[in-house]
Amino acid sequence: MIFRIWAFAAAAPLGWLAAFGFPHELGALAVSALVVAAGTLGAALASAAARLGDHAPDRAAHVASGATVGLAALPACGAAALRFGPPAWVWLALALAALALGLWRASRATAPAPGPRGQLARALVVLVLATALVVALAVAYGFLAPLSPEPDAGLRAAAFDLDSRVPLRTPARCEPRAARVTTLLDRGAAPRLAPDGATLWFEAREADGRFQVQRLGADGRVVCWTCAEAGNNRRPAPHPNVASVLFDTDRFASWRSPAETEVMVADTRGADGPRHVSRRLTYSPGPDDHALYDPSGTGFVFAHGGDGRFEVQRVSVLGGHGGLMLSPPLTLFRGRSAWVVPLGWSPDGRTLVAGFGQPLAPLTGVRLDPASGERTRIEGGLVADAVSFSADGRTLALATTTGEGAARLVPGALGNALARWPLRGEPRARGTHVAVGAVDGTPADVELGDVTRWGAPTGIALLPDPTGFVLGQRNASADRLVRIDLDCAR
Repeated sequence: MIFRIWAFAAAAPLGWLAAFGFPHELGALAVSALVVAAGTLGAALASAAARLGDHAPDRAAHVASGATVGLAALPACGAAALRFGPPAWVWLALALAALALGLWRASRATAPAPGPRGQLARALVVLVLATALVVALAVAYGFLAPLSPEPDAGLRAAAFDLDSRVPLRTPARCEPRAARVTTLLDRGAAPRLAPDGATLWFEAREADGRFQVQRLGADGRVVCWTCAEAGNNRRPAPHPNVASVLFDTDRFASWRSPAETEVMVADTRGADGPRHVSRRLTYSPGPDDHALYDPSGTGFVFAHGGDGRFEVQRVSVLGGHGGLMLSPPLTLFRGRSAWVVPLGWSPDGRTLVAGFGQPLAPLTGVRLDPASGERTRIEGGLVADAVSFSADGRTLALATTTGEGAARLVPGALGNALARWPLRGEPRARGTHVAVGAVDGTPADVELGDVTRWGAPTGIALLPDPTGFVLGQRNASADRLVRIDLDCAR
């Protein structure tokens, strides 16, 4: 009897795993029914295994040991919840096969059966080996994805069209050194300037511990734009015509999708906050975040991790009958087993930068010209929101840093897994380095003085001129936003 109870408990996680395979989220009652059904199936299989073997006194102990393999469904549940690796039904099939194999072998075992301590040790070994196998299979699944596709004809044509319509400005004659450093705020991260350069959008943690989208106006007044809304609301990105702002939120996360993030859009009109509540743009399962408007303003790019791999996708926003719809997505970058996020897209449409790697260390930047399809690697460790462009798209600013701590040693091949972990924390890094220069040349390192040692960058926003930039920084105890004006000829 005891071996059946243990087989029931060991097989019960299979029901939880099955719940992730449904196209919609199940209620508590339905999930409980699946768990009970899976446990009952495990007990029935254990009884069959006991009858198949001989009637040795320790046959029941062998069957209990074989049923322990059912615990392999627990790490598979974690992978399914985070959408890491293949779909949930694949994990379920593998877990069922492992349980059946374990019971079949137990029915034919002849060696002495383990005692209670041995059974516990076996359970721990099963969990450790299953976790390692799940991670290995999920990483291998990422490598099965094809490489990043070339831009299609429509995107190439749009890039050429944008390039021809963006007016060029007289180049600013600036030396790569800070002439003036002004602290704008002693809190805040991920800064992005509106196209006019007068309004600064950023994120900051409020008193309740949640991150919220903030707006710093030309009058110096800060308005919390999303404090009336649920969840953590992060990474604002204003529209090219300043009519709206994108951000991502975790308000739709649940037990079934703990890493769920979605892209939202908010109205930017209003003196004390948005006139209307923000609207949801993405609905696909899995992480959807780090959104940026494309230079045309008719669509946006974002990091999508819903199919077991991260991709940078571009969608058009289609309006009608008071609602918003998205076009079918176009994949621009594919992370395979690594994490990939968009970092910046120039106003002339000719330079799109994405970062590859893992979220606890600086990223490797890749620059794409959508018109020609040419891809080039950017040297130096980038962070999210650490790429910005001038108004005419001819000048590029990069904020880089150096990772520190053991987390930086984690290979980028595990970025797909780490980026889905909701409690992963922020990357540890030291020092801020900024390079500014022509997009088609080699940016020059900017002499920042004490700014370099204050902390690591959290983002950069180049002025439209570009005669300076706003820099976000973070150290062990504080965040801040500083404006740095370059030494420019008058």
